[in-house]
Amino acid sequence: MAQLTETFRFGAKCSPSQHRRLVEVCGMCSELYNACLESWRGTYAWWREHHPDGAPLPRDRSQSHFDRLKMFTGVRRDCPEWSAVSVKVGRGVLRRFHRAERSLYKRCQTGKRPGYPRFKSRHRWRTIEIPDVSPSMLVPPGTRKNRSDRWWRLAVKGLPRLRFRDKGNRLATALGCGARVVDLRVVRTALRVEVHAVVKHSRADNPPAEEPVRPVGVDVGLRSRLALSDGTTVGARQPDRGTIKRRQRALSRAVKGSRGRAKKRSALAKAWRRETERARQADYRLVHHLISSYDGVAVEDLNVAGMLRAKMFSRQISDQRWAALTQILEHKAEKAGIPCVRVNPANTTTDCSHCGHRQPMPLGARVYACGDCGMVMCRDVNAARNICARAFPGSGGTLPDAMRTTNFRHKTHDTSREPWADGHRRTVSPEQTNVYSSI
Repeated sequence: MAQLTETFRFGAKCSPSQHRRLVEVCGMCSELYNACLESWRGTYAWWREHHPDGAPLPRDRSQSHFDRLKMFTGVRRDCPEWSAVSVKVGRGVLRRFHRAERSLYKRCQTGKRPGYPRFKSRHRWRTIEIPDVSPSMLVPPGTRKNRSDRWWRLAVKGLPRLRFRDKGNRLATALGCGARVVDLRVVRTALRVEVHAVVKHSRADNPPAEEPVRPVGVDVGLRSRLALSDGTTVGARQPDRGTIKRRQRALSRAVKGSRGRAKKRSALAKAWRRETERARQADYRLVHHLISSYDGVAVEDLNVAGMLRAKMFSRQISDQRWAALTQILEHKAEKAGIPCVRVNPANTTTDCSHCGHRQPMPLGARVYACGDCGMVMCRDVNAARNICARAFPGSGGTLPDAMRTTNFRHKTHDTSREPWADGHRRTVSPEQTNVYSSI
């Protein structure tokens, strides 16, 4: 049985008293996390002090995740604040610390920078995790405990009874199809309080998929965000950060420690949050267009993190959101049941998609002119065709016979007014409305 994990995000209704309670619980979670980190650090420092020869810390001296769970049971018995909150809230904090601990050891083993876990301020702790969710924690509308006809309710001991709407009946449909909620998160963002439901689907393994009939290769870039193997290009994202810059200047002029500075800092955080959500929604619309138009997708297996560390075009790469777009594309392709293949990006730009001739291509050359067969094409579209041919060699990844001309011109769309080109909705022409009506 294959497992598919999906996260649903809902904006919750939160009164001032409920918000104060969430802040209080977040402060308790940060204190528990810091106590685990202090105990972990203290044990290691004590061992190094008494064993300067560098002897490794024995296993019986270190605390495992289950040891912390046992100790937390005693904390709940002695602390009335934690005894009034569900035990799963504290277990979520311990699980988060365990993830940080394992990530540190993994980075040390692979030779990466360790990135030691840091202490968490109570004002910066914004997520309450609830693992191993019980069915009674989510109360659907129209039941005996919830007379409302549209509001879901979160019923967790010690947390405010938040309510949220399931627009589109996404959660109800998933639960009706046999899915189960494995994790819940209450997240305090700059704009709102959100409830995240992590749902896991159990489905039968799909049979080996046949070769796609209409595959597409996707090449990411900077001047054009995407170039597809059929010749379509998507214009580069141009995020509008005018509001962010204005609020940043207002914050820099405010007096430190004043009440006005706190308001301006909150306004800046809201502006950044709106820009992030706008970009994420644009990514989902673009991925929806790709998944609904093609039955196979091929992308380059790029080391985006390494490219960002190189600091060459790092700002432009971040603006185009290469890693986020690829992650969303893989998730949606898996959900739709179509293959999404990562290919080796080596020589996809320098090889001719028509004859296979390899020639150097400087970064400033935007047109690929093959010195062997004479084909002339946009370099990004040529790379997208090579990506498609490598991922799906038997599905027509190369140029069709009708397109094998000396001077082939790829088709382009005016993406400046398309709703999925960037995070801003604009007026769409009637022709484009017919094409993108399902987005």
